[in-house]
Amino acid sequence: MTSYYIRGKTIWLSYYVEGKRFLKSAKLKNTPQNIKIVTEQIIPKLDMKIATGEIYKKKPKTFDHYGRIFLEHRDSNKTYHLKKGYWLRAIEHFKGREIDSITRLEVKQYLNSLDMLSKSKGAYKSCIKEVFELAVDDGVISFNPALSIKLKQDVRKDVQYFLRDEVTKIMDAATGVMVPYLMIAFNTGMRVSEILGLQIGDFKDDGFIHIRRTRTKGMLGSGKTNNALRKVPYPAYLLDEVKKFQDPKQLFIFGDIDDALKLRYFWLNILEKSGVRRFKMYCTRHTFATFMLKENVVSINELAGLLGHSSPKITLEHYASIINVKNIDLGPDFSLFRYNTATVEKETVNKALKQGV
Repeated sequence: MTSYYIRGKTIWLSYYVEGKRFLKSAKLKNTPQNIKIVTEQIIPKLDMKIATGEIYKKKPKTFDHYGRIFLEHRDSNKTYHLKKGYWLRAIEHFKGREIDSITRLEVKQYLNSLDMLSKSKGAYKSCIKEVFELAVDDGVISFNPALSIKLKQDVRKDVQYFLRDEVTKIMDAATGVMVPYLMIAFNTGMRVSEILGLQIGDFKDDGFIHIRRTRTKGMLGSGKTNNALRKVPYPAYLLDEVKKFQDPKQLFIFGDIDDALKLRYFWLNILEKSGVRRFKMYCTRHTFATFMLKENVVSINELAGLLGHSSPKITLEHYASIINVKNIDLGPDFSLFRYNTATVEKETVNKALKQGV
């Protein structure tokens, strides 16, 4: 049974749902008329909703309830297995909290507390926003407190890449599985997960590797973006090296190595032996992209296609700092609209001759 009590100057309601007590303001002042409204109208309606299960029982209000629904909706997402860990941490932070009690300020404070780049916080932010949106769709809250929250813009650092002599030292220090891996990485710019997902049949006679899948933490995927499934050219000697390495009994070229972490020990050992700068293994991709641009092998648009970026804009954001404008030599007399020094001087002399000066 629902009862009422007075707190300050306001009428409050006290009721139980599945053994749990709830206290809620009736949002009415303590007057005889309002007490009559509470006892004759509000309480009977509330008791009916509790009895029929219309209130709370059918609409769980905890953040993690809608978090579970969010995860169910995302299990077919291309990046599900990559982002699931971030999503679970965000859901765990607000676990047990009634979703209508979480404020916009709390969401901001949580995101600001994460010790990472704003770009990395995007997965947390999108999860929280979509969990709230599910509660809006369910009629539990009327607005989404996570909408339009802006994260501080990251200061973009120059891309890290290995110099040509460093690549030589790395390859000289490589042994075993790292030889074919690094040959593919430096010559194609493929992502780690894409390389680990390769099968010998992906090397086609047309001179292209047909990228069809990824392997991360033992899970097969279809790529990070819609453009991830693509073709990249490869030199003939690369296939020869891969054939020397692959065990014909294994479906994948790199066998049981199905995650980047399984290569970490080998990578760190190579860096130590070669004495080059201690960059992440992902920098093989940056090295490929950098030299393709610096040596004018491809345009930004073409590089975007090779890297599998969703748009050339992403490629430009990453590699704009290494595009050397000095490679463009337009000559000392260049003038797009003919107003250079040489043109002006020539026209001045001709004019003076005509005037007999």
